Order: sequence, then C-alpha cells, then structure tokens
Amino acid sequence: MPGIDEKDREILRILRENGRITLTELGRLVGLSPASVKNRVEKLERLGAIKGYSALIDTAFLGHFVRALIELKFRHFDEGVRPYLKRVAGFSNVEFLYVKTGDCQVLIKASFRDTDELRAFLERLKAIFGRNLEFMEANLVVEELKNCWLADEDASRL
Repeated sequence: MPGIDEKDREILRILRENGRITLTELGRLVGLSPASVKNRVEKLERLGAIKGYSALIDTAFLGHFVRALIELKFRHFDEGVRPYLKRVAGFSNVEFLYVKTGDCQVLIKASFRDTDELRAFLERLKAIFGRNLEFMEANLVVEELKNCWLADEDASRL
C-alpha cells in the first residue's frame, strides 16, 4: 500500500489486537515517541487504513443467543442490488455483510434473540430482494474458535 511502511503495519497489527492501547504504550512497543505514533495513527486514519474505532461486544449480553451466517445467491447481481445490501447492512443485528466470490455472492453474519427472530429476518430478506433472490442458506454458529475479541489466553486453551 503506498504511503505506509513496515512501522505503520506494525502499528496496525497492534491496534487490531488492542484498539485501546495508549500512544505511549504503542510507541514503546514499536520504538517510537508518542508524538511520532500520534502522527502515524492520524496518517493511517486519513489514508483509510484505520476505518474507525468500536467496542466488540459479545452479543449474548444483548440478549442475542443465536448467531448465523447467511449466504445469498442472486439471479442478477448488479449495481441495482447494492442499495438493498446497504439497507440490510444497516440493521442493528447485522455484524458483517460481505460481497464475495463463489456460488453465493453475499455472506451476512448476524445475531438474534432466538430462532423465531432469525426466521423473521430471513422472511424480511426475501421481501427486500424479491424474485431476484435465487437461493438463501442460514447456518447457525455452534462455536466460535477465533474472533478478534477472543483474548489470546482464551484462544490458547482451545
């Protein structure tokens, strides 16, 4: 990527693991002063390498105990589908929405209070996309072995 060097990549790797790290601690880890780290982080934000900051929440604490990966296959996948995808991406229970390669063009990760709410969500997707939605498959997440919020000590016990 133009405009970033290995030190910037090191900063990005550390921020991905701990977005709440102080500039002082980040500087210590990468061998730079806090002021230099601040300048680099601001540059990475301007370049779009850092897209934002948020808390990663265990959805069970929100009362969402069912997590699903939902694949969508469209008869015609063109620019006309994108406004509808943006609408779906804005739903509060949708964690990720990817346009991808393969048989199905879209992958959604979402959480639900129960399977009834999941079923209602699937019906809502059918209504939004209509006849252009050729195929839809929902897979329930049984166990999550890695997520960026999964602490290293938790992952080492797997």
